[in-house]
Amino acid sequence: MWRLLTGGIKVIIAVAALTTAANWIALREKDRAPSPALAAALDPPTTGTLAPRRADGSPARLDQRSLGRLMSQASGEGRQR
Repeated sequence: MWRLLTGGIKVIIAVAALTTAANWIALREKDRAPSPALAAALDPPTTGTLAPRRADGSPARLDQRSLGRLMSQASGEGRQR
């Protein structure tokens, strides 16, 4: 009875080792297979790229006062002046 039990355990371990090795080899072969590059698509929502801005006209002017006002309102300070 003991021999049957230990023999069964050895068989289970051997099958587990063989299936693990087969899966590992299959994954390595899958990585080697050529696949189309994701960035080859020209669709901006797919690739996550942004369309370049046109350089016509002057650059946008940043207003530091409104930026400071927004930051003070967001931090909860409000107007202290």
